Amino acid sequence: MARTLIARAKVNLFLHVAGPDARGYHPLSSLVAFADVGDEITLDVAEDEPDCDASLHIYGAFAHGLSTGEDNLMFKALRRFEAASGLKLAPRMTLKKNLPVASGVGGGSADAGAMLKLLRMAFTPEMADTVLEEAAASIGADGVMCLWAEAGIAEGYGERLTRLKLPALPCVLINPGVACSTAAVYGGFDRIGAFADLVHEADIAPDWYDMRDLGQVIAALKTARNDLEAPAIAIAPVIAEVLASLRSQPQTRLARMSGSGATCFALCDASDDAHALEAKLKTLWPQAWIAACTLS
Repeated sequence: MARTLIARAKVNLFLHVAGPDARGYHPLSSLVAFADVGDEITLDVAEDEPDCDASLHIYGAFAHGLSTGEDNLMFKALRRFEAASGLKLAPRMTLKKNLPVASGVGGGSADAGAMLKLLRMAFTPEMADTVLEEAAASIGADGVMCLWAEAGIAEGYGERLTRLKLPALPCVLINPGVACSTAAVYGGFDRIGAFADLVHEADIAPDWYDMRDLGQVIAALKTARNDLEAPAIAIAPVIAEVLASLRSQPQTRLARMSGSGATCFALCDASDDAHALEAKLKTLWPQAWIAACTLS
């Protein structure tokens, strides 16, 4: 039986990053939301092939060059699930790669999170959320947030998530076709060395957990920032061009880079505005990946 889930794209609406601690890790505070677009993950359990090995097939617009071996995060999700459940499994996994690679929208972690949920549905529906979260956390710092794909405040190194409700946020995502290595961006961040105090969500707006109005959210976000924007632009100057292009359009209420880049986003007042902005950007940036969506 085959089951499919959408691995929703993650967007960092703000991302405040502190300087490295004694271990070289960066504490952070971020408001994350998830789009209604993403990769498509399918799990197929072949009951009539008990002796076959697990497999991963990847296709789609951004499939080129991706590993289908054990180093893929979907395989890592499978192995973590096996360890947690005590089962030895051989499913057929399929990834339709719709999101750009190394683009700051959590694609690999989202794929792994969707696979963990599919595995629980298929084999151990009684497995506790906490067990699944432990498996997700062992895959990466953003594993838990991408597992549940719900808006929240991420703290610590990204592993501590406090969920919250946001109003629907009409949005356009755009990636200019460049990959940004997270390690390289953080390396640039450290070289710049202009570490600001870690600003938490309560310092930006005390009522994040009771916001129901789009205008409130945008006003609060305008007082925040993405601390990785400058080092990412130093690596990929086209990001600055994308942001300038977004900010010049009448539909854009707020434009910012997500995560470590290079994907940027624009928030709009309404879905019609987002689709109009998407159409305009496709004429301005014909080689870019562009998607109107809704964040929540």
